[in-house]
Amino acid sequence: MLTPERVIEYYFGIITVVGGLSVLLAIRYTLQRWRSFPESGWKVPSFALGLLGLVMASILEAPLLFLKTWIALAFAAGIIEESVKLLPLKFFGRSPEWERWKLVIGAGLFLGIVEGIFYTAGIFALNQPAYLVGVRIVLMGLHATWAAITVGFLLGEREWKRFAGLAFSMIAHALYDLPSLAMVDGYSGNAIAYLAGLSTGFLLATPLMAKRAAELAGKLVPEEGEETGKMWENGEETEESEVTSSP
Repeated sequence: MLTPERVIEYYFGIITVVGGLSVLLAIRYTLQRWRSFPESGWKVPSFALGLLGLVMASILEAPLLFLKTWIALAFAAGIIEESVKLLPLKFFGRSPEWERWKLVIGAGLFLGIVEGIFYTAGIFALNQPAYLVGVRIVLMGLHATWAAITVGFLLGEREWKRFAGLAFSMIAHALYDLPSLAMVDGYSGNAIAYLAGLSTGFLLATPLMAKRAAELAGKLVPEEGEETGKMWENGEETEESEVTSSP
């Protein structure tokens, strides 16, 4: 019979290998779309809103942390953290959609980086296994990838389908956290293994969702007069073009 501790060790190995490959493939699709849009000053506002989002999430999650309601914390983290990444949509409502798309992904990236720095410091301070650093690095990439999936569907889809990406990201995030928190909550090894399997399934589906989100983001065409550079359709490069205001 598998012990909870052994299951978590296997799960962290899956995250590092399967999650790492999934993140790399998802980032590839996202970067292809990113390069099809004009350059923009996304770094400073994305960092500021990513940091603000992390502070907001920490405050909202604190009561569950103090009460040690670990399973509820996993679901709360998925809902709250994937929601606060959308702050750029509120603060930059008058910006072009392609620019807001970049800002949301940037906010997710910086939120993941700052969170990862704090957790990595804790790993070394508490003398925890060094392989956990790899797990944290993968999560940094997942934060940006989940943001890309969410915003790609929100801005590129219509009606209820707009929320498919957000729902996927929230569930994937919650399932990512669930096995570890279920172990803290005293669940059996078999129950944790089942949760780890569900999480792995979402990790495998992540590149497919990222590809679809990148395709949908192709609808967020730049305004007239802005250079588009290389354009991508369905993940494939087409001829380089320029949109101008000339007739």
